[in-house]
Amino acid sequence: MKEDNLKLLQKDIDEALLTIENMEEDLKKEVLSKDSVKEKFMFLSKKLQDLEAILKSEGIL
Repeated sequence: MKEDNLKLLQKDIDEALLTIENMEEDLKKEVLSKDSVKEKFMFLSKKLQDLEAILKSEGIL
């Protein structure tokens, strides 16, 4: 795997995990609004699409 792609994958995974952790904290505090949930899920969906594209370009998927 190319070093640049590996770094990009790690960055995308870290950002997705941070978003999930933030959502968990908001759920515990019960401060998540419908718009916030939608925004965070859209962000996660985009990150997954980015990850999939990189893995396909590397021939992994």
